[in-house]
Amino acid sequence: MYTLDYAPPESLANTLDSHIDFVAQNDADTSGDASLGLSEFERRVCDGLHAGEFHLVFQGTYRAASGVVARLEAQVRWMHPDYGLLLPGIFMMPLDQPIVAREMVSFVVNSVCRELRDALAAKLPLQPIAITVPAQVALLNSFAEELVRVAASYGVPASLLEIEVTDGVEAAKLLSLRTLTEGLREAGVGLSIGKWGNGASSMASLGSLDVDTVIVARELMAAVPGDKRGAAVMTAIMDLLHALDVRVVVSGVDTQEQFQWLSRWPEALVQGLLFERPHAGLARALALRWKA
Repeated sequence: MYTLDYAPPESLANTLDSHIDFVAQNDADTSGDASLGLSEFERRVCDGLHAGEFHLVFQGTYRAASGVVARLEAQVRWMHPDYGLLLPGIFMMPLDQPIVAREMVSFVVNSVCRELRDALAAKLPLQPIAITVPAQVALLNSFAEELVRVAASYGVPASLLEIEVTDGVEAAKLLSLRTLTEGLREAGVGLSIGKWGNGASSMASLGSLDVDTVIVARELMAAVPGDKRGAAVMTAIMDLLHALDVRVVVSGVDTQEQFQWLSRWPEALVQGLLFERPHAGLARALALRWKA
């Protein structure tokens, strides 16, 4: 089993411990009022993080023109001692809870930086690693400073990190105000918005978002190329995003027909079921190349 030792940054760990102690005291005083504490499942996630039950895998994103890996995404897996391997769809719900969200982000940032440190030591050709961060965590005043501190502790340039925030109201707030992204920008950290175009997106705010990369929601590719209206919508989106001079990642490329349809935008990056599954180990993921 591929596992990583987890040691949260000291300042963040102390903050979390203080919150948990406070919550535990209030739980005892209020006969277990759920609004004041962590649920049993949320506590189990935190326990699993500290017990080494979680690990990372890396998903490649490929250049449409060449099939070469151009970007990697860090994804979390849970090797549960009773239920086996669990995918994020099962356990990511607790990230709505601020304490659990910050624990998970701390785990992922430390783990990614550890992998990057080893890859740098091995002199491997590196690509930026995207880390999905809940908007509520990325909005914290201390987030950029803490991210830079952790990267420096591993000897990793912060420019090798990319923060991906899933599209939503809080994401738009974060990414449309330069004062909120200033610390990350000064450190050279990349910014991206994930699952764009599926429900929460505002076309009016798109031009003001401070992002390098837009990850198009996989639902937009579901009917392409067979459905004329669906293809027309996706064509307009691709042309618009390229006109805004942002890097475009198209999710949900699951068939050869979809891949060929996207070839008119050779600068685009693609990911989906058509390509390699996520791999444990950054070195292995960096060596991937997809052939049509």
